[in-house]
Amino acid sequence: MSAACVEPADPPFIGKDGVILDAAMADDISTWAPWYTLFRQQWVGDMQPSEHETFMHPVACLFIASGSEADPIGALRALQTSAAVQRVLSCGDGGTKMLFYYMLLHDGRDTAALQTIDLQFDQVRKTFGQNSALLKINTNTDLLGAADAGERIKISSIWSSDISATRPLAAQPEKSYGEMLTMRDVAALRDAVKLMLVRSVVPHMQYVIRILSDQTASERRGITGRLFSAGRRYLNTTSKAENTYVGSDGEVYYRHKSPEAMLRRLADCSFMLKDYRFAQSVYQIARRDFQSEKAWLCYAGAQEMIGVCRLLWEVQTTKAEFDSVFDDAVSTYVHKTRTPRRHFLAVRCIVVYYELLKHHRFYAFAPGALLRGPSFSASLTALLNEQAAYSYLKAVPRPNVRKFAFYAMLASQAFQRAHMGDLANRCLHMVRVSLKGRPQGHIRTDSDDEKSHGKATTDVKSPTRASMDEKAATLSQPATYEATVDKVSVTAKTKWTAIDSYINHELGRQSMAAHNFDEAFQYFMALMGDEKTPPKLQSKYLQELLQLFLESSDQLSGDNDGRKQASAIELSIPSIDPQLVRIIMSPELEGEDAMLEWRLDGSSPSKIGGGSGLQPSRCCSVGEVVAVLLVVTNPLAIGVTLSNLTLECAFEASGDSATTEATVDSALDISVVPTVILEGEQTTMVTVQIVPRCAGSVSILGAKYLLCDILPSFKSLVLPGRRMNDTKDQRMGIVHTPDTTLGFSVNSDLPRLEVTVDDLPDTLMSGSMHRACLRVANSGSLACHSVAMWVSHPSFVGIRPPRLCNDEAELVDDGGMYVPLSDVKNHERVQVPNVLRDYSTFVLVGKQTDTPGSSAHCVEPLGSLRPGEAFTVPIWIRGDRVGAHTLSLCVGASSAATARKDLVVMRSRQFEVDLLVTASLRVNAFVRPSARNPRERLLGVEVENMQPDLSVQLVQTTFTSGFYELVPVSSSKESHRTLVGPRQSISLVYRARPCDTMVDKPCDSPEMFAVRALRQFIYSSEKPSSTPEPIDLVYSNNFFTEQGIDCTHSSLQSYITRSQAHRRRNVLRSGYPLIPDKYHSAMFPLFESFGIDFVLFWSQVGGAERAGHHSISGIDLGVPHDYLVEGLNPPTEGAARTWLSDTIHDREALIQSIASRSEAALRSERPLDVLIQVEAAQQSDCSLYVADVNISVYNHSWRYGYQFTLDLLSPHELDQFVAEGAKMEHSGSRAAWSWLDETRHSSSVEPHGLTVVRARLSCYAPGMIDVAVWRLQASAIMPAAVFSSKSLDCILYPTQPHFVHVGTV
Repeated sequence: MSAACVEPADPPFIGKDGVILDAAMADDISTWAPWYTLFRQQWVGDMQPSEHETFMHPVACLFIASGSEADPIGALRALQTSAAVQRVLSCGDGGTKMLFYYMLLHDGRDTAALQTIDLQFDQVRKTFGQNSALLKINTNTDLLGAADAGERIKISSIWSSDISATRPLAAQPEKSYGEMLTMRDVAALRDAVKLMLVRSVVPHMQYVIRILSDQTASERRGITGRLFSAGRRYLNTTSKAENTYVGSDGEVYYRHKSPEAMLRRLADCSFMLKDYRFAQSVYQIARRDFQSEKAWLCYAGAQEMIGVCRLLWEVQTTKAEFDSVFDDAVSTYVHKTRTPRRHFLAVRCIVVYYELLKHHRFYAFAPGALLRGPSFSASLTALLNEQAAYSYLKAVPRPNVRKFAFYAMLASQAFQRAHMGDLANRCLHMVRVSLKGRPQGHIRTDSDDEKSHGKATTDVKSPTRASMDEKAATLSQPATYEATVDKVSVTAKTKWTAIDSYINHELGRQSMAAHNFDEAFQYFMALMGDEKTPPKLQSKYLQELLQLFLESSDQLSGDNDGRKQASAIELSIPSIDPQLVRIIMSPELEGEDAMLEWRLDGSSPSKIGGGSGLQPSRCCSVGEVVAVLLVVTNPLAIGVTLSNLTLECAFEASGDSATTEATVDSALDISVVPTVILEGEQTTMVTVQIVPRCAGSVSILGAKYLLCDILPSFKSLVLPGRRMNDTKDQRMGIVHTPDTTLGFSVNSDLPRLEVTVDDLPDTLMSGSMHRACLRVANSGSLACHSVAMWVSHPSFVGIRPPRLCNDEAELVDDGGMYVPLSDVKNHERVQVPNVLRDYSTFVLVGKQTDTPGSSAHCVEPLGSLRPGEAFTVPIWIRGDRVGAHTLSLCVGASSAATARKDLVVMRSRQFEVDLLVTASLRVNAFVRPSARNPRERLLGVEVENMQPDLSVQLVQTTFTSGFYELVPVSSSKESHRTLVGPRQSISLVYRARPCDTMVDKPCDSPEMFAVRALRQFIYSSEKPSSTPEPIDLVYSNNFFTEQGIDCTHSSLQSYITRSQAHRRRNVLRSGYPLIPDKYHSAMFPLFESFGIDFVLFWSQVGGAERAGHHSISGIDLGVPHDYLVEGLNPPTEGAARTWLSDTIHDREALIQSIASRSEAALRSERPLDVLIQVEAAQQSDCSLYVADVNISVYNHSWRYGYQFTLDLLSPHELDQFVAEGAKMEHSGSRAAWSWLDETRHSSSVEPHGLTVVRARLSCYAPGMIDVAVWRLQASAIMPAAVFSSKSLDCILYPTQPHFVHVGTV
């Protein structure tokens, strides 16, 4: 077979991005492979008569005599008795006679016989009967003008089309036929043939059917016929020899007069007359006889015709009813018959079955039929696999693109074996396009293939012919199909890597053979990206790729040196992930270098522009070494070698360099890595250094190298930037900003500092201190006027002032963070700033900003750092919290003398250290009321040593408060009393009392500042910006050694202040989440008036000499009243008005959150305390002991005064006066004593005030009595309306017994 006459173009359903299913469903399958149509016509035209069937046996014989004959009747008789006719008649046809048909032909050019032709025809009819006809042709007597050119073309096309249909591969004859005919003659020819068929042939065949049916088939139908057949077969020994014979090919055939042969002829005649149902029943009867006689060729032919009849006449049928008979027929043809034509007959059966399935549009069943064909011919196998692939695209309702690709691949392999390269390339191209993406017009899932396969192989009811016609009509309308199937293309990477590799390899080899090197490179480069290819194939593909490059270079350049000037090719090997590329400035130093924005609100330094990638955050100075780290991975299982690895960069000059022509070669010195050897699946890191020689911007485009020292390759390292979503076009499409992740700028005015951090710890005990050292040296040519340091954990880090030093200078020991002194006072009042800062930033060089609330903290900074100078900074790191922490430290520098107050861009170097803090001490504090004085509180501290084998010596406790001073209950300084052994605990008790020198000014207190700032934040359009006034703190020290630690020392004080600020910020964030952090410093003070901060200093006994301190911040000894609720009262004037609903909702949410928090705090409020003191009793005349009693009522509230009523209850009156549900326990006898005189006293008490009430009691006998029998009703005197739904009134009862001694002095 040859398809050279047909151009192998791509079918219409093959698009650029995949298979277009709407075109595949609407188009005719016969147009996709015209060579299959030629093959089918040629195959059918080559059919020859066979002994096992009668389709090619003659039914009638046509005798034609010319009217110019002198005796036409004699001529017809001579033809009838000729040897050829007698040879056909001798074969016999089972007793039936062949139809003879006689035709008298008159040539129109013979004008002499025109008058006698009718008389001659009458004589012929009288002699031969009605089976005769007269035909007059060649009426075109004038060849030059009688027939026009158009009629000649029509007539000649009739002959050419007939030759193309019967012999499609035969050459067209050079001679033109039918020149003497006209269209009237053509019509006469058609009428003559039609008349012969209608009048003679069809009635003759009907007559033959009746005769055969009467003679054979009628006797063998039903149970009687089956018994007759079985008896004849088993009892008659001569029947088989008389009716059958063995042909030259070894097959068993039936003689023409045998009943089996007549049955086959009867069935064939009925089939040719379209009586398919009757023909099928006769075929089934004959099949049983053929099978019993083992006439396998006849049996296979009968099976084939049974399936054909069933598909032609049954309206509804299942696959099992017709597929099994065709399968049996093909299998019998191939495996059981011996005839040389068995493969021809098997292919004929498959083709007929396939055409019938196409006729019914049963495309889901077609692949199973086509794949049964024998594989004796590569071209035939290719055709059948190609048609099977097309059938998967036409399957209803779910086309299967993956199976289409699979069988198209098999077809391409068969075409290659048949040496049909064009058709093989066509199939490979279809597979490659189909696997490139999902089909357009249908979204498939992974389970669609299994579902489609299950529907194609399961015995299910097939659709009716009418329903299939409706579906075909629906699919043929594009508008309707577009409504049911979305036209989308879903791209997805296929998992069929083996098929991809095979396709690319075959196409690459064929392109290479055709000297199409560009296309061959594309295919071979796609091969190298498959990681699952076996190592042997990977080695083979790599060698072929290198050989392809050598051949293409030699052909293009003419010599071997031309390949060195060839452009680099981008390959998938090795793999270099651009996201893993790192750019390091001054790689000899530790840390990461970058240009960062420093904000003065305590936030961490960030990338310029928020890290949007619009400009690089890395910058270096001219002549500075920049290291680029590449993570190179070999995805293959075989080893490769990279030679002369370097970077390709783009350089854009700026400043003074922009005036001169600066190229990449002159502006950058890029190092070259000579050799990189990569084993199979190995990953290594390669460093390439860049040294800029002038100012500008550098962008890394990719890596260049020689693969295996032969192929110049390039690996792009360009990443897409941020997805843009600003305009409609950007939202509809995919637009990215230019990315500068792999780029840096070169600035000649940039400072160049060498920053090193020495002796950073990795493990600490909680509370312990460790000293490290920060060294900063100016190795550039410009002076630095600003150097700052930022830390991520300010409560962990403390520093001392920086000091200039030489290169060889050692850090002088400054005595540590804890400096023991002998002149430390027990109580000292110090005024300290009360601004709540973040304290994350330290100014080391330069001037501190005056911005309110700035977190920049100065520790005696240097004025500037000139070139060649260096300074050191002692850094103290403390384990503030137990656990694993990652401490970040960033040092930034700028050469600018002035900068913005809120934002500074500095060149920064970042460090990170992982710190593990283990438990050393556990410190808890508790508060109890004092029975000695209602104005005092007892503060207890419990210290537990968590170390398993080390003891801890307590050194000092320090309390700071704006209102209280603390003194120990026990003033012993014996060291053994403060030594805490392993796994032991100790308790310390202190008495907290108001300081005698305290001057209470509520209007100027930090609490009132917070109230005014909150009111301004809620109701004013101008947000608060002022800061609190400094606060006077009382330092109460308790020493357990001879010397004490001065907590007012600058470094230690700042350290303790940072811990307090850290705790305070966390409390505000959790308690008031609706207030932004940036307003904390302008709304809340760092220290409150009545809070206490506690610091415990300790040292370790034995082992390493360690010291540290633990702290507890925010111990509240006053009333737990939320004073911020007063800030919810709107001002009398100047309240801001807003029309925005969002602003109103935010304000209401903030007010509600603060109000609800205040109500929760009021539930546990006990603002007043009562203390009863009994004076000496005197015995009266009635033998009663009478004593004067002083009852002190103390107000703990600093904001509200109280009106109160004190009821003194006698023991026997408890049940009468105590409210139901109130608990009031009384110890002692109720009849032992009672109150005298007035028992109800009304008075008032000022904020933090004391009111004394005098009373008398009488006792029957001296001794100890419990006088805690009273009830206090109090009502707050509020200076202004409080935003609260709960009243501040309260009723108080004693909480514990109060025993006094009554007796004589």
